[in-house]
Amino acid sequence: MSEQFFKDIFDHNFEGILILDSNLKITRLNRAAEEITGFSALEAVGRYCYEILRARRCKNACPLKTMKKDDRPGEFIVDILTRDNKKKYIKTRVIHSHNHWVEIFFDITREVELEKKMTEKYHYEDIITRTKSLQDILSQFPKIAAGNVPVLLQGESGAGKEVFATAIQSLSKRKDKPFIKMNCAALPETLLESELFGYKKGAFTDARTNKPGIFLSAHQGTLFLDEIGEMSLALQAKLLRAVETGEIIPLGSRGPENVDVRILAATNKDLNREVKEGRFREDLFYRLNVVPIRIPPLRERKNDIPLFIDYFIDHLNIIQQKNITRVQVAALDILMNFSYPGNIRELKNIIEYAFIFCDSGEIQVNHLPQYLRFPSQSQDTQGGYSAMLDLPRQYGEREWLLGALEQAGWKRSKAAEILQIDRTTLWRKMKKYNLTS
Repeated sequence: MSEQFFKDIFDHNFEGILILDSNLKITRLNRAAEEITGFSALEAVGRYCYEILRARRCKNACPLKTMKKDDRPGEFIVDILTRDNKKKYIKTRVIHSHNHWVEIFFDITREVELEKKMTEKYHYEDIITRTKSLQDILSQFPKIAAGNVPVLLQGESGAGKEVFATAIQSLSKRKDKPFIKMNCAALPETLLESELFGYKKGAFTDARTNKPGIFLSAHQGTLFLDEIGEMSLALQAKLLRAVETGEIIPLGSRGPENVDVRILAATNKDLNREVKEGRFREDLFYRLNVVPIRIPPLRERKNDIPLFIDYFIDHLNIIQQKNITRVQVAALDILMNFSYPGNIRELKNIIEYAFIFCDSGEIQVNHLPQYLRFPSQSQDTQGGYSAMLDLPRQYGEREWLLGALEQAGWKRSKAAEILQIDRTTLWRKMKKYNLTS
């Protein structure tokens, strides 16, 4: 058979193929490898494998350097960076033949992203940032995760505190143990106490059986306490005992029970100020603040906005089976200059909104929520809502209402807060302009 025959098979294979010499330099690659990596053969041939795949594993734990030439083919899943700096996941098999290494791989990004969507599992490589302060923190994540001390994550709502906490847990020695999440603002104090520490049969009227709290459920694992700044002083005292001694006292119990739990806590409040004003216990603050991590708001990390946009577009293309490629320059300019009071969560909501009206191609200005299309000359740098208050004079009352409702995700209480009017007034105006359905 001719050389052209084998070349045709090589180039028309759906799997990417890299052929490397003994020094791990690329001597040949097929079209599928070009499509997956974004590098052409002209750019790739003669360069080291890690210069093209650019995976973290390439530098720190290259599988080819640990394999022997007569080993059975090894399979690995690694995350790579394409030529345009997009992350992809590939499943690769490595073999050695005729004094060359051969890497055969295919793109499994869609499968990985769908699994993450279903399981809500994150790793520190998945935290998207170009921000130097966050990159410095991420470089210390393995050490932070390896410790057994509390971590306090501080940042505004929607800044990604839970993603950071989940990434720390996934790197820790407790990664295969229970990981329990609790929002301290979601429950009233009496119910929160029983959820945290559990209760014994007969502790109160409806306590017909023993119930272990989440501390016991997280035994030997990790407990993530979100919005810890909302916890009452009385409950803070009981939490302090659990953190300091590893002992909890369930409601109705005659004595303490021992638990082994690592605490990750998060808050959108300035706990230093809360301590000074007497709303948060100083001793608990210092006990939780062993490893402090401040997550800056999105308005302080503008360079990350295009990264998040690309990520959300790729993610939503998978979920909604669309083929949206990018954001139009004019629309991107609007997104880059918005202050995002809702941070990353708000940016995600904006892209999800745009996906409703954009079927393919570019997201354009007219696909963005209406409140973003208004000039925001008066919007303050702290991400407040002052621009929304000026809209009636500029665009009319209906647009003013519609913009606030869209920004609030059609939650009337939040929209009323944005507009600084009461809910009754908002509801009356919504009916007036037929915005109630």
